[in-house]
Amino acid sequence: MKAQSALHNHIDITDMLAVNQVVKAKVEQECNRVRSLIMAYLADGAAKAVALDELMAERAVLKHKTMALSDLLAVFRAA
Repeated sequence: MKAQSALHNHIDITDMLAVNQVVKAKVEQECNRVRSLIMAYLADGAAKAVALDELMAERAVLKHKTMALSDLLAVFRAA
């Protein structure tokens, strides 16, 4: 259920960003990076611990980027 919700949110965000292709491309790049880290984590092997560390670091960065993007979208909606 969480995965479906995350996918739905991803689709909603990319739809909102479709008017700005530069921003949309950047978001897609970030999403692809997270997907590759998730796949590395799900794979068995020694890289699992490294992938988890990278995922946690990426989560922190994306959290800040998401807050900034949310603020920007609110400004554009208000204008």
